[in-house]
Amino acid sequence: MAATGVYEKRLFFIGALWNWSAAMLFFGLSVVNKELLSYFHKIPETMLWYYGFLAAVFIFGIGYFWISHDVWRNRNIIKMGIIGKTAVFLLFFAYLVKGEITLLLFMAGCVDLIFTILFIKVLLRTPK
Repeated sequence: MAATGVYEKRLFFIGALWNWSAAMLFFGLSVVNKELLSYFHKIPETMLWYYGFLAAVFIFGIGYFWISHDVWRNRNIIKMGIIGKTAVFLLFFAYLVKGEITLLLFMAGCVDLIFTILFIKVLLRTPK
């Protein structure tokens, strides 16, 4: 399968949708009723860092959208995605162990780990 094929474009488009959906869901919950966040994690004392994280998640989604249009020219964004999604998974694992997030949110981190593996496979097949 060519690294600029339909599979790769769909993968990164789905990755964009995943990030946008997550950012909008958690932002929406925080606006409607902050207490709803307790189903996923402890409620932050201040929303500044929380909203900053959600903005980064959304912006990474824009990067995945760009990749979905031109995989070959966006190799470096793929690398950023691999680093970012790996970091999210590791942070979610650490905070699950600490008891600060729920298993439900950790499972979303596992989806990021799956994306990481798929992104690595694409990166290895994409010509430099």
